[in-house]
Amino acid sequence: MSSFRFGDFLLATGERKLTRHGIELPLGARAFDMLSFMVANRHRVLTKAEILDAIWPDVSVEESNLTVHVSALRKVLGSKALATIPGRGYQFVLPVEEHALVPAPEGDRRQTASPKVLVLPFTNTSNDPDQDYFSDGITEDVITDLSKVAALSVVARSTAFTFKDRAVDVAQTARDMSLTHVVEGSVRKSGSRIRINAQLVDGATGHPIWAERFDRDLTDIFDLQDQITEAIVAALKVRLVPAERVAIQSRPTDNPEAYELYLQARYHHTRLDRRNFEIAARLAQQALDIDPDFGLAWALLAISRTGLYGLSGSTEHGLQAAERALALNPDLAEALAAKAFVLAGLGRFDEAFELHERSLQLDPNSYDVRFLYGRTCFQTGRHEEAILHWERATELSEADLAATSHVAMCYRATGRHEKVLDTARRTLIRAERVLSENASDSYALISGVNALAKLGETERTKQWAVRVKAVDPGDPSIDYNIACAMALLGETEAALDTLEACLPRVDPVTFSVWVGRDNDLDTLRDLPRFQRLVRDLDARAAAARA
Repeated sequence: MSSFRFGDFLLATGERKLTRHGIELPLGARAFDMLSFMVANRHRVLTKAEILDAIWPDVSVEESNLTVHVSALRKVLGSKALATIPGRGYQFVLPVEEHALVPAPEGDRRQTASPKVLVLPFTNTSNDPDQDYFSDGITEDVITDLSKVAALSVVARSTAFTFKDRAVDVAQTARDMSLTHVVEGSVRKSGSRIRINAQLVDGATGHPIWAERFDRDLTDIFDLQDQITEAIVAALKVRLVPAERVAIQSRPTDNPEAYELYLQARYHHTRLDRRNFEIAARLAQQALDIDPDFGLAWALLAISRTGLYGLSGSTEHGLQAAERALALNPDLAEALAAKAFVLAGLGRFDEAFELHERSLQLDPNSYDVRFLYGRTCFQTGRHEEAILHWERATELSEADLAATSHVAMCYRATGRHEKVLDTARRTLIRAERVLSENASDSYALISGVNALAKLGETERTKQWAVRVKAVDPGDPSIDYNIACAMALLGETEAALDTLEACLPRVDPVTFSVWVGRDNDLDTLRDLPRFQRLVRDLDARAAAARA
């Protein structure tokens, strides 16, 4: 049996209990069965027929029974817990932490109360904001490793990173989140040396119960991460079973230099402009030059090459890199998502969706899996599903600007104007945060341009557009997004001039689909000049597919 934690709720399927803050909530037997079924299958949309068959087997019931129980669950869990996917069914969409309740071998009994642990983002004390990727990577690895211990309840990465760059009152946070312990630390990297300070804090008292400083060479980074995780587990008085120890010690590569290059590449590949894709591809290739069997690096290279293929007409679309990643590990979620992204870019959507589903089942908490699935959903007009995936992507990465910005198009397509404005504000906040550390971050600037246009701030939109053009002139993706912003502001001629200049420089297959769906451009669609541009783009796409 398993227990599932989502928000303040704990669903214990074995005990058939749903509690909130430790208080059991009244729930009918059918409603409990439905909730358990939907949580267990949360990675996909469930049809109404599937739910009816699972909850009322061998019994013919009206669909209205399903509607009544969905309504009852929403009253208990909140209206956003169960999403209605028009024409398809329902999906449980709250972030879930699952904990398998596996009896320990005799002589290895664990404490009965599972510690609940929050790992705060480790602070980068290197006096170099560009090293954030490294401290964030250490934090993510500690969260991942602790999550492999069945006796621990570990707060998800998406929640943990909401505390990044914030002063945290540990005792108060522990009370608010019902935590037993909090991990906090700092990372200082200088050349080939690394210093990590880490401590485990008692949530009830706010006092450290374990603390240590580690000074190591960068080549020892993996052993160091293992030591930190195992020291935390020991301080919690939890004993690792052999399988957990093996899982903690498993690494995507044995080479620290390749791993650091991958962490750098991962930061850049989420910023969807030509320059960042070029940097990500170069760094991923450098990692692979060191370790050719590094599957995650192959997947990242596939995504970056495909991005470049769409934006600049590169001759390499990433398919070979994605297939190499899958040859190394057929169950690597990021590799499946990467290949799906490649196939969607080639217009092979049915194949892409099959791979997206597989990747989602393997790792629903991967940013790449969620973001790329959302992108393909948007390209095919599946806006509600795109919203689910892109909103989840924004939760999974505080550094994300792409999903936060893109999801506004889906809200506009479904008539939710207030949500469009809300996502624009969120995008602007994130963009300004990035720019406070790096004023020449082109993707933050162009994300801000689009957000400001959605908010109707004409002068600031134009000022930011000038800034981003100065930072990165000639990038067709930036020009395209400036055109979208001008269209949103009603600056028709400026939008058309910019589109006329940039569309001949992009991959026609990718952009013919995107332009057809991008409602930022809706004010232009009835104009003959825009229609001519679209016809030319579609003709090039047809020729490329032939």
